[in-house]
Amino acid sequence: MRSDTKRAVAAWIGILVVVVPGPIVLLVGPFRLAQADTPRLAAVLVFTGVLVTASVTLIGILLTRQANLRLAQENERAHNRLVQEHEDEERRLRLDAAMRAGALFSPSGENAADPAAIASGLLALTRLDQADLAVALLVDLWDNGKGRVSIETAVLVIDAALRSQTKPNAQLVAAELLCRNAPRLDSCQSLHWPSVIDGCWDSSFGPKTKLLLLDALVTMILSDHAHEHSVRSAAVRLYGIWNGDPDVRVRGCVGTLIAALIPTLCELGYVDFMQGNQRVMLAELEAAAGSATANPDGFLDRIVADHRKKLEAWAQGCGEVRLDPGRLATDASAIT
Repeated sequence: MRSDTKRAVAAWIGILVVVVPGPIVLLVGPFRLAQADTPRLAAVLVFTGVLVTASVTLIGILLTRQANLRLAQENERAHNRLVQEHEDEERRLRLDAAMRAGALFSPSGENAADPAAIASGLLALTRLDQADLAVALLVDLWDNGKGRVSIETAVLVIDAALRSQTKPNAQLVAAELLCRNAPRLDSCQSLHWPSVIDGCWDSSFGPKTKLLLLDALVTMILSDHAHEHSVRSAAVRLYGIWNGDPDVRVRGCVGTLIAALIPTLCELGYVDFMQGNQRVMLAELEAAAGSATANPDGFLDRIVADHRKKLEAWAQGCGEVRLDPGRLATDASAIT
């Protein structure tokens, strides 16, 4: 029984003990009401009966309330126990599925594991909320030119790891992998860049993760010669970072990089740019470039200045539009 309920019951019992004997004393005491057939005697008896009935009723209500509270607590404990059992069972099933997915990486006899089986195993791990394990395995399967999985599969795994909000270490490893292998990526291929940062951004990334992703983007951009598609793609992706991060330092650094592309963007002759599902106007890019500021961290400021110099030289060599198949799908301008 709860302490407040116990106190209430005790109080009412005390009231009964104190009040009920009062009329009895009056009946047999100095007033001798019990020997007189008077209306006063009837009134005292009625009052006593009402008081006793009300007190018993109230005590019954309090006891019923306590029983209901106890039942509710038992139901809540039972519910929590079922939820915990369900979560434990789900974790067990996920672990079992992850182990089966990991078995896909094992070679079959003397033959190496099938690349398709490896890819399906990695993607299965990401769906089982094991993105940290998947991206760790990717280090041995894809990093530094290892070709056991395709670039597209690796980027899908990295994308899943970057989306895992509850696993910042997985995000950091994914950003590190992306940065190391950025020269192998084609900035004009949507499947060569994680969709979670394709023209958009997650400001909850850790500081080191942000730096690695920005460095990966610039490295990928500079890995191929400039043409209209790559310049447009670079502008929209950089603007996505600038627009998605409220940190003034991040905006200042990214604005500095966008400023390196503005002269070339102005020469293209149109004012709207699209990459993926993001559309950016030239005026918005110019506003972002206007926010360029030096970074208080001298080391980072020198890196950003070097990136701006390289981007500016890269963009000035912008060549013709590539017309090979697939370019319209990956670099389409907004159609109105």
